[in-house]
Amino acid sequence: MEPTGVQKKKDFLDIMFQRIYFALFATVIVHFAFISGAILFMKIKITQPLEWIQITWNVVTCSQMWTGFIVFGFIVVLLAILISKDYIRPAVYAPSRFVKFCHMFKWHNLMVGCVYMILGAVLVWLHLSVEGGKFGSMSRECQKIKNICLVEEHLFLRLHGFWIGLYFFVNSSYIGNRNLQFPIIPQAKLSQLRQGLRAVINSTLYDAIWPVTYFMGFYAMFGSYFRNFILSLFSLAIDEVPLDTLSRLMNSSLILYAYLHTVLFVVIIQSMHLLFQAYLTEWVLFDIEQSPMSDITLDSTLTSEISIIRNLGYLDLFNVALKDKTRRSMLFTLSQPGGHPYNWNNVIGKCLAHLKHFNEELNLTCGTQKDQPSVVTKIPSTLDSQLLEKPHIYHMRSLVTPMTTVETLNEELKNKQPPADNFLVKFYKNTRQNFINYLLSKKPIGYIFGEQFESKLRHTLRETYSVTCASDAISSLAAFSLEEDPYGIVQKDLPDIIETLLKLKQTIDKIQKMNVSIRKPLSDDRFLKQSLTALRSATRRSLYRITAHFKDYMSDLSLSPGIVDQLQTLFTYRE
Repeated sequence: MEPTGVQKKKDFLDIMFQRIYFALFATVIVHFAFISGAILFMKIKITQPLEWIQITWNVVTCSQMWTGFIVFGFIVVLLAILISKDYIRPAVYAPSRFVKFCHMFKWHNLMVGCVYMILGAVLVWLHLSVEGGKFGSMSRECQKIKNICLVEEHLFLRLHGFWIGLYFFVNSSYIGNRNLQFPIIPQAKLSQLRQGLRAVINSTLYDAIWPVTYFMGFYAMFGSYFRNFILSLFSLAIDEVPLDTLSRLMNSSLILYAYLHTVLFVVIIQSMHLLFQAYLTEWVLFDIEQSPMSDITLDSTLTSEISIIRNLGYLDLFNVALKDKTRRSMLFTLSQPGGHPYNWNNVIGKCLAHLKHFNEELNLTCGTQKDQPSVVTKIPSTLDSQLLEKPHIYHMRSLVTPMTTVETLNEELKNKQPPADNFLVKFYKNTRQNFINYLLSKKPIGYIFGEQFESKLRHTLRETYSVTCASDAISSLAAFSLEEDPYGIVQKDLPDIIETLLKLKQTIDKIQKMNVSIRKPLSDDRFLKQSLTALRSATRRSLYRITAHFKDYMSDLSLSPGIVDQLQTLFTYRE
């Protein structure tokens, strides 16, 4: 029989694949609209609008266009399938620039890079084949000699298609990332698409300038090698000044075509990512209790290995806590009269464990974790005296386990301690670490091989969305429990909830004081600022929500004096 964990993972993947299919279908339709719009723009005739529309319609509906678009659609679907695997897999941490560079040469990333380049080349080929014009063909009849001449502008644009695929693959793999990010503020699917497309178009108009500029410089230096190779391969001639000169490269029509292809490529890639994000981050309603129809429950999603499913679970819990009274009542019920609150225990246990684990990762990342006091096994003095006293012997069979002496306990503790390292081993380890630190202190070596603090923090903050939803959800459930919890189920966990949120708030405040978001080694510093702001707002909001509802009952909770002192600023709204 198949294990339950494997079956649940298959059910999670089924949810993902259903949404991926819808995203693929929407992607193909949107890309066809973009390509048609590009053709409409290039065929522009302001003085004759009817003829302009008629020509565009004939081009869009011709068999050549549809044949080319089928090939283009196949490449798009292949790329979407490869990228969707990045959404399902957990994020990989790259501590240094060198590790990031090495990750680009993994088999999966190389496949994505090849498909990127093929997509750029097919996009240029599709547009030039249906557009026609002076750049529509690789060859033409020579004007000065009787031979077939090379149209070098066509070669330039075809090579530019490969270039933009390579450029944006490196950009997304090294500088950016292909992991899916949930919006910090939950949004409907149409709202995400409308807002995202507007932002994509605005940013693309500027981002497309640099790839064109870089390729023009590349072709000016190495274009002669490609030109000579094509001339010898197809026995073509040339009757014009070569294109790798400055006067020929400054062709406004050629630059416009290259810029249009770059804009179209970026919009296609970004819109694909946006459509996947809109479909995969849409709210899913999970069952509180297991039903015969599905093995997936809300608490099982909270510990899923798939980050998207885990975030969807916390999003559903957030909606349960704030909006769904019927499902809240299922959390506040017992399994049977006089039984245990299994639903609540499962949810709150996983939420608190997630918050504590995130807090520990933040502390380790930022070096704010204080040394925990070591636990010393000490036997009380009263027990010492009892053990050391020599009891009277009655020569009776003992029915209890004989008590262990102090010497025996000390011997066991000594045996459990790991043996001390040899002096030579310690010397070797210290020397090696000092040598590594010395090398990393040199700027060129440290820049390439040194661990980046911002990258480590960014990797830790990948759980920002689930943590904000979890803190808001458990604080809202605690607030509603005053009126909706007839058994007092939440009260036993309230001290742990308050303590966990306070510790998380203290860690985030320390990070804010470090001003880590001021430094900007990479292009996506906005993510750090938004994540830290969202975390700080969520923890403060959750603590205020709890203290506002339970300030009259704090004396009844088993809170330590230190926690009560920390809550005083929240009672007076001075935090």
